[in-house]
This record gives sequence, structure tokens and C-alpha cells, in this order.
Amino acid sequence: MMKQYFSLLLMLLAWSVAKAELTLALPFGDHAVLQHGKPLPVWGTADAGAEISVKLGEKILKTNASDAGEWKVEFPASKPSKNGTVLEVSSGADSIVRKDLLFGDVWLASGQSNMAWMLKQCASGKDAISNAGDQHLRLFRMSGTLHPGSKKYSVEFLKKMTPENYYATEGWQADGPESAPPFSGVAYFFAKKLRKELDIPVGVICLAVGGTPMEAHMPRSAFLGDDDLAPLLEKWWSNPSYPKWCRGRAALNLTKWNVAPASETAGMDPPHPFAPTYLWRAGVQRVIPFPVKGIIWYQGESNAGKDGTPAASRDGSLNKKKFKLLIGSWRSAWGDENLPVYYVQLPGMNRQWSVFREMQLEVSKEVKHVGMAVTIDVGHSTNVHPAQKLPVGEKLARLALAGVYGKDIVPTGPIYESSKALDGKIGRVVIRFSHGEGLKTSDGKSVRGFEIAGVDKKFLPARVFIYKDRVEVSHEKMSTPVAVRYGWANDPDCNLVNAEGLPASPFRTDRWKIAVPNQKNKIKNNTKN
Repeated sequence: MMKQYFSLLLMLLAWSVAKAELTLALPFGDHAVLQHGKPLPVWGTADAGAEISVKLGEKILKTNASDAGEWKVEFPASKPSKNGTVLEVSSGADSIVRKDLLFGDVWLASGQSNMAWMLKQCASGKDAISNAGDQHLRLFRMSGTLHPGSKKYSVEFLKKMTPENYYATEGWQADGPESAPPFSGVAYFFAKKLRKELDIPVGVICLAVGGTPMEAHMPRSAFLGDDDLAPLLEKWWSNPSYPKWCRGRAALNLTKWNVAPASETAGMDPPHPFAPTYLWRAGVQRVIPFPVKGIIWYQGESNAGKDGTPAASRDGSLNKKKFKLLIGSWRSAWGDENLPVYYVQLPGMNRQWSVFREMQLEVSKEVKHVGMAVTIDVGHSTNVHPAQKLPVGEKLARLALAGVYGKDIVPTGPIYESSKALDGKIGRVVIRFSHGEGLKTSDGKSVRGFEIAGVDKKFLPARVFIYKDRVEVSHEKMSTPVAVRYGWANDPDCNLVNAEGLPASPFRTDRWKIAVPNQKNKIKNNTKN
């Protein structure tokens, strides 16, 4: 009798382990936008070995859950749709139904607070909200359960805040006066511009979190094997190489955790959205492999500071490595080496952001299928959250419309391309730009923001002449110029734009050699050091 009892108990235990609720992955909700033009994986969990039937519209696919209770099917690529369809998943008596799904383009929006900044907080938010109601625009907002404010969190709360339950969401919602106000202003304006220019549904998944460093958005694989990055995984909250502001805020949030007995924390690293890899595991990992058209990114304020960071961050090389690895990680995760990535260059503010802006400029030149929205014209001297988000979103959309959708538009403002020194009693330097057709000033006044330096490397305000596709920079007391800078300040006063009114990116040539005339008065092309 006892033997039979234990056999029954073992059977019940085995059944309870194998038994799993039928679930559908996070991105599949009512009103979802599904990426057209790409195979569509649909996945979830169920009883181990259970037969799963998945019906999308009129198409039906079947599979069996693995021993771990995981299942996935893949539907062939579909065309954009204007009418909603139904997704139904069933296993035995259990079923899940998702209604009003559209095929269109899905964009992932991520970053820190300026991407999370809500539409209702934006300068143009009130008008946008009053005009909300596009049923072919769908919004998926993921908001963190811990916002790193000035609060000391309990050990119990932090232990419950796993990557699996960090984000809260109400799922997909159609654009409207209730769904639009709390959504990302930048992402909303980006999507509205796409909808205006494209006759297909657009969906945006936003998982931005204020204050977060780049490291939190990166996967563990990006750190491993790298002498600069791997150490950041160890005790990041007290590591002097980790972004200083993030360490300081986390130290406050984790006050109770850091003084708790070891028995309470069980040797765990403290859970926190600033922790390396945390937001990748909490957000991106739960979305992959849901197909997306591309990614928009607004982040850098937490990584751009000088104080407390290693020399590699001060010269931009370490942040460049991180950013390139992040872009590569997105592309690897989605299995698309050409996945478009468009990001915002930090605007002007009274913080030491010049080198970080330069890093962002260099990445736009060095990595294929990326683009940078120049926002030096819409910053604020003292507010890290400038209210003008409409031009930011529309500049990102312009990059996508030109780069992804093949629209015949100028994608960005003037981007420094080359410099040449001209012979003469007064040394002159000619600067050429890509996307520099129709150069002018934004306010019709003289050009501001250019400086020039001679062999003494002291920069002086420059005299500037604008031509249709170039500028000529000089100083009356300088016969041998060696460097030119534009907008090279924390909060620069600069006004160079192209014919489209798009601002030129700040730059400096003193990381490049300016071509100097030889004895035969010939000009040599500049080369990068």
C-alpha cells in the first residue's frame, strides 16, 4: 500500500512539473501590429508534449510543446493589411484568442528618459493629443516598476523585481486620446510622421527607462571576453568605471540592500534597472524574435559625463565600443545584419557632451544602415529634458523614410566630410559636407559657431563665408591654420543649416589632418590619423 502511495505521489509530482498554463508571448495582444514582409514566429508555453494549434486568419499551423513546455511556429511573410485579423492558439480545452491584429511595420523605441518622456509633457503634446485617433497606429508601452528616483527600496521589493516582471504594460492600444498622452513623445511623433507618408499600419514598442546607462540595455555576451567591458559585470554599483551618476543613484536606491544580512540577499547581485544587462533581459529578450522593421534610440546622458570615468570614456573610444556592440547585439538577436538603427545625437546643454556627440557622429559614419538625428538646435541650456520633441521624432522619421522606405528626401543636416587649407597671406580652410546642399543660416544672420586654430592650437572665432555646398573659414591674423571646430561647446550657439533647414552636426577637424599646400601650391586631401 505504501509503495502504491509513493508511486502515485511521484506521478502527481511529475504531472505538476510538466503541467504548464497555455501562454502566448508578450508581443501578441489584441490590437497588435505584426511585421509584414518577414516570416512571423509565434511562440509561448504549454504542457510538455502538448499538441498546439495556431490559427492566424485562415492559416493553421500545428506543433508540439517541448519537454520544457515551450512551443513555436512560423507563418510565412504577409502583406500589409488595413483590416484586423484574429490569432487563435489552442491546446486541448485551453485556448487564447487575440483580435484586431494588423500587418504593417513595427519599430522598437528604446533609451533613457528623453525617449520615455511622455507626449503630454511635450511642447506640441496638447495639439497631438487633440488629433489622436489613427486606428492604424498602434502603441505598446512598457513602463518600469522601479523608476530610479530618490527612494530607498526594501530588500523584499527588490527581490521580487526580477527581469521577468520588471516591466508593466497594458499591451497594444490603438492611437487615441487615452493611449497617446503617456506614450513616448519622440516615438509618437516618429510614428505619426511615418503614418503620414506611408499607407500601411505602424506599431511602436517602447521600453525606455529614465537614467539608464547603455550597459543596462546590452546583453551579457557583449561584455564577455573584452578587457574593458567584462569587469563592469562585477559589483557595478561600486565600480569606478561604471557611469558615475548611475552608481550614485543606485547606491541610494540600494541602501537597505547593501546593509542587509547576507542571509537575506543570498549572494545575489542587487536587482536594478541600471545594472548591466538588466533591461536587455527584462525587455528585449522578452520581445525577441518578434520581427521589427528597425530600432530608434535616444540615450547617452548617463554615459556622456567626464568625471569619475576612465580615459577611454573621456576620449569617446569606450562609449563607441559599447554603442557599436549594442547595435551589433540588436542585429544578432534579430538575425539581421542590416537592421536599421536611427538615434538621436545629444542636444546642447551646459554639460560636457561634446566628445559624446562626436562619438555618435563617428558611429553614423562607421556603421552601415544607421543614421543620426542632429538636435543641436532643440536643446535647453539647463533642462536635460528639452520640451521640443516633435522635431526630434520627425528627424528620426526623415532618416527612416530616406534610408528604409526609399523616399527622395534629404535625410539629415550637413555632416562634416573634409577640409582643405588654401595658400595665401591669410590662411583659409575650406570645409565640405555631405547633405550640405544649399548651405545657409537658420536665422538669416552671419554664421555662428566656427572657430579656427593655428600652430599654437589656440582657437579663435572664425570669419566664415558660405557657398552653396561648402564654407570657407579664416582669421585675419592666422596664416597657417591647423584646425577648425564647429559647435564645439557644451551648449553651442551655432546656426548652419542646409536648404531643408536641417542643422549641421557639431564637429572638429583636429582629430584629422588638414591638408596643407605644398611648395607647388597643390592641395592634398585630408586623411584621418
